[in-house]
Amino acid sequence: MGQRTLLRGLTLAVAAVLPLYGPTAVQAARAAQTAQTEQTARSDAAGAAGAAAAVAVAVCGHTSAQPTLQRGSTGDPTTEAQCELNLATKPSRYTPIAADGSFGPATSTRVEDFQRCAGLSVDGVLGPQTWAALNTWAAQPHSCATQGTSGTAQSAVCGHTDTRPSLQKGAKGTEVEEAQCRLNLAMEPFHYPPLTIDGDFGGGTESRVVEFQHCANLSADGVVGPNTWAKLVDWSSRNTYCTPPRPAGYPIDGLDTAKYQHPGGAPIDWKAVRASGAEFATVKATRGLNVTDEYLATDLPAARAAGLAVAPYHFYTGTAADTGAAQADRFIAAVQATGYTGQRAGDLPPVFDLERMDDGSGRCPTYGTVADAKAWLDKVEAAFGRTPIIYTQKSFLDDCLGSTTAFARYPMQLADYRQSITQPPVPNGSTTWAMWQYTDAALFPGIKAPATADVFNGTQADLDRLANR
Repeated sequence: MGQRTLLRGLTLAVAAVLPLYGPTAVQAARAAQTAQTEQTARSDAAGAAGAAAAVAVAVCGHTSAQPTLQRGSTGDPTTEAQCELNLATKPSRYTPIAADGSFGPATSTRVEDFQRCAGLSVDGVLGPQTWAALNTWAAQPHSCATQGTSGTAQSAVCGHTDTRPSLQKGAKGTEVEEAQCRLNLAMEPFHYPPLTIDGDFGGGTESRVVEFQHCANLSADGVVGPNTWAKLVDWSSRNTYCTPPRPAGYPIDGLDTAKYQHPGGAPIDWKAVRASGAEFATVKATRGLNVTDEYLATDLPAARAAGLAVAPYHFYTGTAADTGAAQADRFIAAVQATGYTGQRAGDLPPVFDLERMDDGSGRCPTYGTVADAKAWLDKVEAAFGRTPIIYTQKSFLDDCLGSTTAFARYPMQLADYRQSITQPPVPNGSTTWAMWQYTDAALFPGIKAPATADVFNGTQADLDRLANR
């Protein structure tokens, strides 16, 4: 697999534990948000007792000290506040302010802007209640009801250091904190979950640097050298974001969901998903011989009722020999229980998820064979009268199933997250693809966690025919 090519079993599992907003920061920020919500209608002073119970968070890494700040305040708490204000308001298109440790008129104005966004009393003073909300908004992306306007770019927006040494995996220290903070300000946070600003240049930071370099048309080596620093400083200082490129020429959007899109049991608002422009969805039904997704019974009917074309999918496990038919039996029973027949208006064909093991090893399924996969496909096709779609990747079929051409007659949902391609490579024997899963970092309205996103290879009429409409 390529560096950026991950498949559904791995990426959905990662989504469940992904440090969306930094593990320490998000726990504390959620606690802060709880205190803020309970006290929304009160002033900072009246909410002090509730906010004090929340854990103070150094989202930007300067200090967790959070005294009341106002015009004239200076020092690390002010720098932390300015940096957090930048992280909290840039998603709403506010140009960052100077994080210089001096609480002047620009900082006061930005505090007022933020207080309006968060529904707090507007006084330009950073008291306990404003701090609590700020910790939350800085650690995870929120949008203000009113969008900001572009202003003058600032040179110091994170406040850590002006030094720009070359940084790579393994580096530690203040310069890394500066780079991590600027990456968070440069990458569109609703699609690129913010990094934890901890001064430790690990694999997550390296991957984010590569993503930024792709956006900025730089050599994607994961090293923050002079050219990367220059672009990073520029993009993080003004109203510019890296957004994940959507494949050009394919106007019909879709997504894939499982239990991982229900963090903390949160439901999916399928009407909001449909209103965002999504036309189709594949919903996880079963895995192997003994797992039925806990949200199948609600998600599949709700997505269809919202107007999406919907397919259930099964994750094949080859952990024991000759289980394909038995896995098919479980899948058939589970989806029939939801009312899925494959023949109703809105029913897409069932999807067979054929990929590497989802235990984090990246190994080929131990007992996975073409014959066992065909046993599943044949049984499901007979049960629903529809030719199943196969979710896979050419490299998987090449590496694990001998570059087989046995699946050439099946429509393909192909996963490939590389930004350097205009369409996914098709497996041997196949001539085209039906769906392309091009990212695992899409955030849809109505869903509280990242989802994988797809485009459809065809017209709306083609999708309607595939969905019996």
